[in-house]
Amino acid sequence: MYGEKVIVAYVKTNVHDHHEYLIKLGILEELIRSLGGKVVCRTIQVRRKPRVDYVFGKGKIEELKNKISEVKATSVVFYNTLSSKQRWNLERVLRVEVLDRYDVTLEVFKEASQDVLSKLQIEMAALKKMFPYVKLQASIKYKKMRAGFKGGGEYAYHKQINAIQRRMKILRRKIEKCRTRKIEEIRKKKESGGKIVVLVGHYNAGKTSLFNRLTGLNKPVSSSPFTTLSSKYANLLDGSTYLVDTIGFVVDQDPRLITSFEINLIDIMNADLALLVIDASDRSKVFDLKLKEVTNILRSIEVDSEKVIPVLNKVDLIDEKELLEKRDKVIEAGYSSPVMVSALTGYGTTELLSAVRSKLKRRLVLEI
Repeated sequence: MYGEKVIVAYVKTNVHDHHEYLIKLGILEELIRSLGGKVVCRTIQVRRKPRVDYVFGKGKIEELKNKISEVKATSVVFYNTLSSKQRWNLERVLRVEVLDRYDVTLEVFKEASQDVLSKLQIEMAALKKMFPYVKLQASIKYKKMRAGFKGGGEYAYHKQINAIQRRMKILRRKIEKCRTRKIEEIRKKKESGGKIVVLVGHYNAGKTSLFNRLTGLNKPVSSSPFTTLSSKYANLLDGSTYLVDTIGFVVDQDPRLITSFEINLIDIMNADLALLVIDASDRSKVFDLKLKEVTNILRSIEVDSEKVIPVLNKVDLIDEKELLEKRDKVIEAGYSSPVMVSALTGYGTTELLSAVRSKLKRRLVLEI
């Protein structure tokens, strides 16, 4: 996507949504820019639901075609999740590459991946996403060549499909080995009396910066999204407690992403405590949306709110009045009063460690 001119497209189905969709589009555009793409304009249509074949209505498609020609765009990225049929039809009519937000997120993951496990999971997620589209594309291309049952076109079609299925089978086997190994590692840590404390939250909330501050390590920190794709472990407190930096969440996260990165979530689901790191410097409406989204994700993977210590990070960037308002919002969301910290300056980290120590002791008493 480097250097490409991108048009962001969206079918807005909620006529009462006047703010949230703009935040979501802004986050998508941030991901596109992180890949080197240049967002040249947005095109939005309000409809009861996206069109089954082209997402947009006919008039909007013509408008989009004209806009592509006018700004010389090389790709269109839909916020809406596209079916294979929709993507095929759109690319045929618009004559440019058409993607959705899931494609963009996977591409950001691919750019950020460095370790073997991340690369395996990303490739698997990409193949799952791409497979229905490739089947449709190959079917249209090769079956036109078919001269009767088991003609050359059908052979070519099955050859391409089988190659992808074989690769997915290999990836599943490798990922399952990693999954088994991860579960065994966690089991051994817990059997030896170890406790696991995970850092969770949206990307760029400052989880890795806080991880470094609490452990004294110097793991890579970047303003780019998804710097952390595989969990990082370090000793905390007495040495038998492990602090784990985990993959960041994204607003309106596609459920397939959660499923595809199940191995990373194993740490969260088996943790004794979860430090929910929230960027206190986010604008009010962005803060509200991220808090709602991360709460839904934690519930979806069955993380007990009793295990969660909310942490408002970057408090050095806002005034006391705004900080207290955001503290109240966290409490209203069903959490205990958050710990206020600045991973940059170290403010509040002593209090955070005390809260972790106290919560672990209380959970130990309850377990006994």
